[in-house]
Amino acid sequence: MNWKFTSSIDLLARAGDAGLGLCDYLVKRDAFYAGTSEEAIRAELARRIRITRHSLDEGMSRPQLSFSGLTVGAAHSLAASANSPVADEFFGKALVYALAVNEVNACGGKIVAFPTAGSCGIVPGVLWAWRDARSPSLGPDSRVFQDAFTMASAIGMLVAARATLAGAEGGCQAECGAAAAMAAAALSQLMGLSTEACIDAAALSLKNCLGLACDPVAGLVEVPCVKRNAFMAANAITAASLAAAGVRSAIPFDEVVGAMKSIGASMPASLKESAEGGLAVTPTGLAVAQRIR
Repeated sequence: MNWKFTSSIDLLARAGDAGLGLCDYLVKRDAFYAGTSEEAIRAELARRIRITRHSLDEGMSRPQLSFSGLTVGAAHSLAASANSPVADEFFGKALVYALAVNEVNACGGKIVAFPTAGSCGIVPGVLWAWRDARSPSLGPDSRVFQDAFTMASAIGMLVAARATLAGAEGGCQAECGAAAAMAAAALSQLMGLSTEACIDAAALSLKNCLGLACDPVAGLVEVPCVKRNAFMAANAITAASLAAAGVRSAIPFDEVVGAMKSIGASMPASLKESAEGGLAVTPTGLAVAQRIR
């Protein structure tokens, strides 16, 4: 069996040749490379999903306050607010959960990188919000829930293969942008959309993250990273909503990733995780860095 792929076209062809759905193909592929069983791969997947829930529960248990003072419990503030213009329970939870998980990261807690630490709240935030608001029977041991996380990983693998997942190489479009695309595809999977629609959702999401700078204040993964997780959760939900309505991306996913790579290569180093541009060099950003030093 041919396990290698470098594009979504390759990936779908490999799964089709094996007579498997994309998620089952990826589990079988992991088992092959790890020299273990598919059951063991799914058990490990369940373990990691449980970690994301632990991170979420930790973030929701109390306001997260970081040493730098840049993370000040935004998830708790948003959860307690009655002023949201959107009353949908799922949407509200997705924003709060994405913040909560990333605040735990900012405060040194245990997380699962999705695909990086700075973007770790987007995928689990969206998926656990869907579970809590719409499908409470789902959980880490549910194949349906596991397949959503697996679909997210497929998109991350494709971005890594064709471009990068590192902010230092591609800007935040490669981190939070990639995570939004992963979450859009994963949510589409949970909604029961076709694999092709899931990949279209990822394309729709990533197209609207192109050019996103990585400009962390004081070089810390807090500003703008933490709140950006909530914004990218909203992006992912929008993309999945469009895909569910039959809206296609005018530019195929693989080409969108290629554009992301090209844009990242043309970005100045000051906007690629160096803390030497953007928000990091605003008067307030510089003052924060000086205070922390």
